[in-house]
Amino acid sequence: MNQGGAKEPPQGQPVILVAAAVEPGARLDVADALDARAWVCGALEKAGWTALNWDITPALMASPAGITEHLRNSGASCVFNLFEGFSSDSGAEHRFRAAVEASSVPCTGNTARVLKTCLSKESTCRLLRQKGIPVPSGVSLLPDIPLSVLDGLPVPLFLKPLYEDGSVGVDEHSLVTDREALGHAAAGKLKIFPQGIRAEEFLPGKEYSVSCLGNGPYFVPSVSVIDYEKQKAPIHFLDWGSKWDPFSPLYDLTPEPAAGPDRERAARLAAEAGRALGCAGYFRADIREKAGELYIIDVNPNPDMGAGGGFVRQCREGGLERDDLVLHIVELAMGETTGGEMF
Repeated sequence: MNQGGAKEPPQGQPVILVAAAVEPGARLDVADALDARAWVCGALEKAGWTALNWDITPALMASPAGITEHLRNSGASCVFNLFEGFSSDSGAEHRFRAAVEASSVPCTGNTARVLKTCLSKESTCRLLRQKGIPVPSGVSLLPDIPLSVLDGLPVPLFLKPLYEDGSVGVDEHSLVTDREALGHAAAGKLKIFPQGIRAEEFLPGKEYSVSCLGNGPYFVPSVSVIDYEKQKAPIHFLDWGSKWDPFSPLYDLTPEPAAGPDRERAARLAAEAGRALGCAGYFRADIREKAGELYIIDVNPNPDMGAGGGFVRQCREGGLERDDLVLHIVELAMGETTGGEMF
């Protein structure tokens, strides 16, 4: 990957629209994109682009024609996509990207198809399993599916929403260790998330996070690992609070850089998952270990770009400072580089 700085912005249309969600009462994880947008715009302006804030509101999303009109009137050369959906509508993420694609304006990150696939835990697991990539055993539950489908799965089981990301819906009640309590716990989650939940075998080992850049092959700047036993964590998984709530007992849990064979195994598995799903631009894969084997538990095709987030931290650990990271992501979107040199 070329880390020597971005090319000069094109002459004539040096405008990039930086899209982020704006909605009343946004959750912390949604509102965080506005902080990311501030430094992304700063990096673009320093490089000679004109960076314009683009507020993606529920009213705008109700009119795809309005998205097309805004793109046409702005004369944008590219959209820098920080839009991750709304607090009550995660699916808006892929619908927005689809509207941008219809305009043929280059856009950073993954396509609408990839965003939609990865939003569904069922679709992601099925596709990865078809490609021979290890994922936890599990089933998907909808309100009209009898809870008896859980009978064949071993406890402990992990319950998470079927169509959410950013650890939304993951809390202290997600891990169920008592089979007698399983039905009640699953019914409770379904009441909150009627679109469905995913019940998966809980993998008790280390957890890896792998950031990837490129349109293929991928550059893996760094791999993080959490050893819950070693760090004496009160719970052995990352819930929503651990990422977004400063008062959470896990908020200060600090991942360590992985090294040696563990780093290589995790990086290679993440790259295989990215290729299987068709990821491009950038993404992050989450991996857990059981009895020495690694399994993909999630692929985030639009990871948080906040300055304190794991994706930006891992890129910095790999020698890519955040201003250069912004410019490299734009180059990837505009087809000026493939960005990969490793996996």
